[in-house]
Amino acid sequence: MSEGTPARLRVAVVAAAPALRAGLSALLAADPGLQPVALDDFALASDVPDAVVIDYSLGEPDRAPGLAEALPATPLILIGADPATDGPGLADTPVAYLPMDIEAAPLAAAVRAVAAGLIVLDPVIAGSTRAQTDAPVSADSELLTARELEVLQGITEGLSNLEIGQRLYCSEPTVKSHVRSMLAKLALSNRVQLVIFAYESRFVSP
Repeated sequence: MSEGTPARLRVAVVAAAPALRAGLSALLAADPGLQPVALDDFALASDVPDAVVIDYSLGEPDRAPGLAEALPATPLILIGADPATDGPGLADTPVAYLPMDIEAAPLAAAVRAVAAGLIVLDPVIAGSTRAQTDAPVSADSELLTARELEVLQGITEGLSNLEIGQRLYCSEPTVKSHVRSMLAKLALSNRVQLVIFAYESRFVSP
């Protein structure tokens, strides 16, 4: 690779069937800036992929449980997953929820977004998740402190915990504490659900 050329992002693919892995790898390989790799290539904790794509179209793959714990800082792209049920443990993980019919260009864009620490939620999946929410959430923002609302604002802008801390002049662990507090108060599981809450409560506008 010539000097000045950015390194390709290494993206591991996890799926329930070899054909699914091959198909997703082909979509990723269509982008010259992405390099699909086998998850088995990363045996050492110090050598991890830049992102992991997990396909849920045939149900949860055998290797999916525990990936967030095994690779806590690695961004995840979840294909065909439900944010309401497939997100526990991802409170501090950059994550993308994409539909099963995702195409190469939006998949590549999602990989780059989560690699940059952002959250990606496909509009169709967001609408489905909101439709499943029975309890009203508009009044729940009153449960949050002023500082928690400031942290929530940063989350809706796609900022990482570090970036939110820099904005609010506090440490990254302090931001993580605020995120955990909001998740507990609102009975939510992850940052994606916090973003949905923020829009549903009209804390932010689409």
